[in-house]
Amino acid sequence: MKSFLLPLLAALALPTAVKANIDPKVAEICMKAPDFKGCIEGMSGGGNNLSLISGYDNALVLFESGDSSGALNAINKYLEKNANSKESYVLRAVIYSWDLENHKDAINDLNKAIEIDDQYAFAYAVRGSISNWALSNNPAAKKDLEKALAISPNNPHINYAYAEYLFNFSNDLIDKGKTNLAIKSANEAIEFFKKSISNKGNEKDLMIKRLFPFGVKYDSYAKIGGIKFELYFWYKDNNQRKLAKETLNSAILDYSKSIELAPSQEETNKLEIERGFDVFLNLGNLHLYRGNAYSWLAQNANQKNGRKACKDWKISKKYGNKEAKENLRKC
Repeated sequence: MKSFLLPLLAALALPTAVKANIDPKVAEICMKAPDFKGCIEGMSGGGNNLSLISGYDNALVLFESGDSSGALNAINKYLEKNANSKESYVLRAVIYSWDLENHKDAINDLNKAIEIDDQYAFAYAVRGSISNWALSNNPAAKKDLEKALAISPNNPHINYAYAEYLFNFSNDLIDKGKTNLAIKSANEAIEFFKKSISNKGNEKDLMIKRLFPFGVKYDSYAKIGGIKFELYFWYKDNNQRKLAKETLNSAILDYSKSIELAPSQEETNKLEIERGFDVFLNLGNLHLYRGNAYSWLAQNANQKNGRKACKDWKISKKYGNKEAKENLRKC
């Protein structure tokens, strides 16, 4: 049904696109994207006067729509004739790493992008992120992410990537029994996640839309809540009980902000089906996390925070969360 409707929708869109000074080829290719208007705006920087679409733009649209093989084929063809396109090497690196788990070739492409432009902040950030979560190479991640921040200190996505590195590093420190250093690193991570919230980025950029389909702000509030939830236990282990309780109350506020910004469960479920990957952050999980936080503040299930925990778990269970279903036995 979807494949049948695509040519029809493209045909309907083309007359409107022509009137809006959008190249018909751009409109036709953007029909492959889930958000036609967002695709048009993303490829034009918010404007509506587009030139003939390039092979790079085609690959970007295919990647944003979840067509990894199509995107890889398109960017390979484009690079055959445009070997000095730094953006193309970064896009192919992201396809390799995010979609195909081919981190070696991803790093090679990012190295090429940086050879072309040694001040290309986004390339350093992507390479640092891969070193962080895929290769567990903390020194390389730190070096690249700090270089990216030095070049582009206000970029929300670079701040987000550095915050992730800092929190991962804090967990490594906990495993080594270095609680005070772990707490310091976790709090630094919170500050960089806050910067990712306060600084504006190009949310209409198609690569950013693929990596953060529901926006970096929604994701960052949830991350901050998660860090504070962990800090609650670290502070308790450090005999800082008052600070632990304050931090847990603060985590609940951050989870609540993320819930306010969250897409519907139907939207995240649809994305999982269409793109074929798990969306780890959704309303079901957020209500589970907030319920868990309330439960640690509660003395029993009948106490105020206990009732709030049970309410959140019930909502989470409704969305199909199995852990919430188990937790409801405490209510």
